[in-house]
Amino acid sequence: METFFVHANHHSETALKLATLCFVCMTAAIDQGGELRADQPQTNESKSVSVGGAIILSNDFSDESIGPYTDVTFKADRDWGKVLWANYHGRAEIIDHHGDHQLRLKFPKGKFGHQHTGGNAAVSIGTHDEICQRVTIRFEPGFSFVKTGKIVGLGSGAHWSGGNVPREGQGYTSRFIWDREQEAAMYLYHMDQRSKYGDVVKLGFKFQTGVDYTLTQRVKTNTGSDPNGILQVWASENGEPPRLVVDRSDLRFGTKGRGKTESMFVAPFHGGGDSSFAAAETSYLTLDDFIISTVKFSDLP
Repeated sequence: METFFVHANHHSETALKLATLCFVCMTAAIDQGGELRADQPQTNESKSVSVGGAIILSNDFSDESIGPYTDVTFKADRDWGKVLWANYHGRAEIIDHHGDHQLRLKFPKGKFGHQHTGGNAAVSIGTHDEICQRVTIRFEPGFSFVKTGKIVGLGSGAHWSGGNVPREGQGYTSRFIWDREQEAAMYLYHMDQRSKYGDVVKLGFKFQTGVDYTLTQRVKTNTGSDPNGILQVWASENGEPPRLVVDRSDLRFGTKGRGKTESMFVAPFHGGGDSSFAAAETSYLTLDDFIISTVKFSDLP
């Protein structure tokens, strides 16, 4: 049980790339296991993205100073756009990792929930029928996974979590999480969810420490009350070509024109709703290269 009602990239050349890259249509075939075929055109440039007005948010922290990244700093960071809330309680900082500025969050030993570990922020991104989110994360060596925890995600507002189920189709949330046994997964709240506390969709691999994971999700709302909403997820490790790990088109994110994507959440924390989810050791997670686009990124099929 968890609550989620409170407000959460790579090289400094990202902004230039976004302004100059041409749109590349990938036609790589996908096999039954969701892997990109080796005989199809691919790119190792994980930040190759579509342009022409498609990018609505990009933050790689390249213009932020090394040191504490306070809640005031988060709200003042223009790359986020409209920040709805930011509550990290002194647990966020900007670090230099091999010349790359990254956001680093602290998860104190014995703590759980976004008020005491990691943090919680939300950014307004407008209202969209289709959206793609990309972020790069790294669990630092020694990270205490324990049971499960949330990372970042998208949604129709922030109300759909903590057992608050949108049974009448009022909206959704879709967040990246680590699940039990370090399983990478999506955590969904939607009108047809099986559990009061959300559905877990596994990505088919386990998170390891010290690895840069570039994670992308695409959400396209369903039409009317039809179960045809799309959730696709791609994962890449240490700059390798992204592979499709979730491909669903049977979801209902909302009805009566609801279920559109309005917010991005930057809310990593341990939990769970009791101390059994608490970090066994003080741990750290880095976040980088946040990108939100209204169309698929050009390195995806």
